[in-house]
Amino acid sequence: MNIKNNENKFTYYGWLIVVLSFLTLSTHGSARMSFSLFQVALIDEYGWSRGALGGAFSLMMVLYALIGPFIGSFFEKYGARAVIPLGSIIIGIGLSGGYFISAIWHVYFLIGIFLSVGQACSGFAMHSALMPLWFSKKRGLATGIVFSGPGIGAIFLIPALEYIMRIYGWRNATLFFGLLLILIIGPSNFIFMRNKSTTFDSRQEKEQSKKLNLKQKKKTSFSEILKVIQNVKNSKQFWILGFMNFSIGIFSNTIVSQLQIYMIDVKYSMSNAAIILGMSGFFRITGSLFSGWISDYIGRKYTMAIVSAISLSSVMLLILIPFLQENSYWGYFFGIIFGIGGGGLTSCYAAQSADTFQGKQLGIIMGLLQIFYGVGGATGPLLAGFNHDITGNYMLSFIVLIIMLSGMILGCFSLSNKDKNKLKFIS
Repeated sequence: MNIKNNENKFTYYGWLIVVLSFLTLSTHGSARMSFSLFQVALIDEYGWSRGALGGAFSLMMVLYALIGPFIGSFFEKYGARAVIPLGSIIIGIGLSGGYFISAIWHVYFLIGIFLSVGQACSGFAMHSALMPLWFSKKRGLATGIVFSGPGIGAIFLIPALEYIMRIYGWRNATLFFGLLLILIIGPSNFIFMRNKSTTFDSRQEKEQSKKLNLKQKKKTSFSEILKVIQNVKNSKQFWILGFMNFSIGIFSNTIVSQLQIYMIDVKYSMSNAAIILGMSGFFRITGSLFSGWISDYIGRKYTMAIVSAISLSSVMLLILIPFLQENSYWGYFFGIIFGIGGGGLTSCYAAQSADTFQGKQLGIIMGLLQIFYGVGGATGPLLAGFNHDITGNYMLSFIVLIIMLSGMILGCFSLSNKDKNKLKFIS
């Protein structure tokens, strides 16, 4: 039966995969966003600087980037079921271990190592590689639904964590979050995750798969990665997408890691700042779903240009908030447009990458592209933390974000269209 017919059926197993990925990313995305909450508590209790704590977040992003291609290779060899469930368990262990934090190196160890490995196993890259295995005609919609997951997680989990922190303390909050992943999300993935659709496999891919000999199947992960690097190093599309992922990484992680404490700086209460952080996650749903759907019709690059402009406007508003009335509605409006822009960027980027690079090595390519995201994600929070420690504000960081997002808008028009100039890298 043709997959395009199956995609229209409610009973198609791919939609269960979408739901599972949605729930997984809703908790994993909130795990990354929760750093902004716990950072405030750690500064209050231990007096650690924003730069020092930003370094822990940056370490997480660096390791996440470096191991991404190897996790992608493992994904290609053994499938999603062998990789994605592990991510929830590893992140859960890292968060649960937060209960025992008493020294700065504990933060680096738990955030920098456990969360980086967990996110690499079950973050945006692996779910981006998973969706094309189940969807073709409705890939944009499916990807949009999946990447709206962090929004649902944020609107419920971030305020809930802030409440638990306020009533029971930050240690109990991080323990609760970790156990949620270990006891519910991880086991659900082990039970319901499947590697790929049994009906989705193009004739060309089947023929090429038959040509693989035993020697090729036994190639090491390192040799596979090197081969993919050779294939993509001269690809203009790869480098454009890499720059865009770097820009998304520096934009998203700078804001997410510093938003809670920034809103407190500009006189919002801890609870209201958590609501704004949660709202930004919630409105990722609108951005992710709408941009994923509309990109199937008007094209990924045009949609990405639009959401890049929306993201740029959110940074401009963030700069203006200190000059507006204290505790005004502008903070909440920022949460809305930041969420719409961030969600749109993520879903459009994932769908564009899957359109451009198709075949057996998509997981590795997504892992390589995650290096750019990781480097951006490592640079942003570290720069923002030390920028504030030295100058008392985030202005330099905001200017960097404006420059990067402006470059993204220009870069969008150099991307290939969905059905033109596809680059296929199949072993």
